[in-house]
Amino acid sequence: MKKVILAVLFVFIGFSTVNAQEKTEFEKDTYKLVEMISKPAFAPIMDQFSSMVKAEKKDAFKEEVEKTFPELYEGLSKLYMEEYTHEDIKGLIKFYKTPLGQKTAEKSALLAQKGMMVGQSWGMKLQGIITKFQ
Repeated sequence: MKKVILAVLFVFIGFSTVNAQEKTEFEKDTYKLVEMISKPAFAPIMDQFSSMVKAEKKDAFKEEVEKTFPELYEGLSKLYMEEYTHEDIKGLIKFYKTPLGQKTAEKSALLAQKGMMVGQSWGMKLQGIITKFQ
């Protein structure tokens, strides 16, 4: 009986591992796109966070943080696949290979941060307008 249970367990584990490793071209391309966008966008953020770490521990810190990137990229890839077709992803990959695409990726974190400040300011103004009409 133990041998049967072990055999079933090994088959299940093997099947799960094979399925986890077999990605579609769409999944592979989307992961590639997310990585292309994220690496340059997260570089300034990594620099900011590593400045909070003791100098002698910076390399170890960066190495440990970088180990978390694949999980982040997988999660972001799923979001992208919900919003874009495979053809869209292929087009975005072509764009992000261009100098303008690379610049866009590099500036995205900064623009998001500045955009939040602009949005907050606009939201405060909007709150005044809402109050006026209540």
